[in-house]
Amino acid sequence: MKNQMKKIIPYGALLGLVLILVGLGQYGISRIWKLFSWITVVLGAVFILFYLAFNFSELKRKLSLRSVKYGGNALATALILLLILAGLNFIANRHPLRLDFTAGKQFSLSDQTKSVLKKLQKDVQVTAFYQDNKQDAMASLLKSYRSHSTRFSYDFVDPDKKPALAKQYGITSYNTAVLECGGNTERVTTQQEQDVTNALIKVTRDAQKVVYFLQGHGEPDIDDPERGGYASAKKAVENENYSVQKISLAEKKSVPHDCAILVVNGPQKSPFPSELDSIQTYLERGGRAFLLVDPEVPGFDAFLKKWGIKPGNDVVVDNSGMGQLFGMGPAVPLVSNYESHPITERFRLMTFFPYARSMTVLDDKPAEVAAQSVLKTSEYSWGETDLVQLRKNTARNDKNRDLQGPVSLGVVSTRGNTRLVVIGDSDFGNNSYFSVQGNGDLFMNVVSWLAGQEDLISIRAKKPEDRRVFLNAQAMRLTWILTFIGMPLAAAVAGIWITLRRRKA
Repeated sequence: MKNQMKKIIPYGALLGLVLILVGLGQYGISRIWKLFSWITVVLGAVFILFYLAFNFSELKRKLSLRSVKYGGNALATALILLLILAGLNFIANRHPLRLDFTAGKQFSLSDQTKSVLKKLQKDVQVTAFYQDNKQDAMASLLKSYRSHSTRFSYDFVDPDKKPALAKQYGITSYNTAVLECGGNTERVTTQQEQDVTNALIKVTRDAQKVVYFLQGHGEPDIDDPERGGYASAKKAVENENYSVQKISLAEKKSVPHDCAILVVNGPQKSPFPSELDSIQTYLERGGRAFLLVDPEVPGFDAFLKKWGIKPGNDVVVDNSGMGQLFGMGPAVPLVSNYESHPITERFRLMTFFPYARSMTVLDDKPAEVAAQSVLKTSEYSWGETDLVQLRKNTARNDKNRDLQGPVSLGVVSTRGNTRLVVIGDSDFGNNSYFSVQGNGDLFMNVVSWLAGQEDLISIRAKKPEDRRVFLNAQAMRLTWILTFIGMPLAAAVAGIWITLRRRKA
C-alpha cells in the first residue's frame, strides 16, 4: 500500500500544479477572482503541500546533493528572472505605453483631446451599447481616453443581453455610445475620435454660447455646402457646442447681448457706417469679434485704426515656391512659422491664404490698445500694390512701393476684456480650404480664444486617411510573378551558386 502511495503522490503534485495554473489563468483572462479560481488554486496548493509533507525526508536528502545545489542556483536565477518579468508586466499593465508609427498618428489621441481630458472638472461616464464580439475598436479608443484622465470612465453593454437598460437609454441601433456628465447627455454612433471628443466637449460645457455671422454684404453663406460656402466652418463651430446664427446689423441696429463672438467673414462690400458703429459699440462693451477682410474691400481703414490695425491696399504674393508644391500659385501665400500667442501656441501645421491682403500693426496705435501680428509669410513674399500687373501675372517686387516680406496677414488686438482678431483673407475658411492642412484648426483656435475657451486651442482630431494602395491588373500580375516566382527562383540560384563555390574551394 505504501509503495502504491509513493507512485501516486508525484501525480498528485503535478495535478496540484495544473490546478493552480488553471485558476491563475482564469483570473488572468477575466481579471476577477471567481469562486472557481479560488477552489482550483486552494485545491492545487493542498495537493502540493501533501506531496511535500509525504516526501519531506527524501527531499531533504536530495537537496544536500551537489548537483541539486547547482540546480537550485539555476532554479533561483530562473525564479528571479520570472519575478522581474512579472513585475515589468504588472507595471506595464498599470501604466501602458503605446507607440504610434503611422504617418498620420491615427492611433494616437489628438492634442485637443488630451487637453480636454487633462482639464476635466467633472466625471464623465460613457455607456457603449455594442455586441460582445464587436467592441474591440471602440474599446481601444475609450481605453486611450481613460488613460489620460481618471474622471473618464466607460462601460460596455450588449443590448441583446440587457434589453431593459438599452430601452432605458432609448437605444434603437447597435454601436451607440452615450456620454453623460452632470445631467448632460450626448450620443455618438461612430468610432471616430473626432466625434467622441466633440460629444465630450458638449457634455462638459454648462452653457451654449452664440456665434453670430454677419450677412448682407455678399459674405459667403454659412449654410452653403459648395466650394465658396462656409458650411464646413459652421459645422466645426457647432461641434464645439456653440449655437451659430446669422445677423444683419442693417436690420438689428445693434449686436445682441447674447453674442459671444461676432464673425465678419469676407464682405464683398463695405458695411454701412451705422453697422460699423454697432460693431464698435459691441467691442467697447467687452465684445469679441473675428474679421476676415479680403483685398479690394474698402471701408475698414478708419474702423480698424481705432484698434491699432492697418489693412493694406495690396495682395500678398509668395515667391518661395512652396505654394506651387501644393498645386497653388504665388497669390496663395502660406504660413509655417507663427508668432508667440495662445492662438498659435504649439501650432505645427501650414496654413494657406488664397488672395490675401496684408494686416499690420500701426506704429501710432492708441496707447490703451495691445496689438500684435500672429501670422507672417516667408521672407520671399511681398505685398503687391500694382493689382493690374498682378492680374496679368507679370507682378514684380518693387522694393520702393511694395511691402517687403515677411508680410503680416493677421493681427490680434485687445483692450480690457475686448478681443479682436483680423485676418486679410476669408477664403482660407471656406469649404474649399477649411480642411487643407491647418486652416480649419487655425479658424477654430481663433474662435476658442475669442470665446475664452483656451483649453480647446490645439490641433484637432482628423478622420483617418485611407492609405491603401490599389493595384491595376498589370501591377497585380507583376507583384504575383515577383513574389511566387522571382523570389523563390532568386533563392534557388543563390543556393546553387554558394554550393558550387564551396565545391571548388
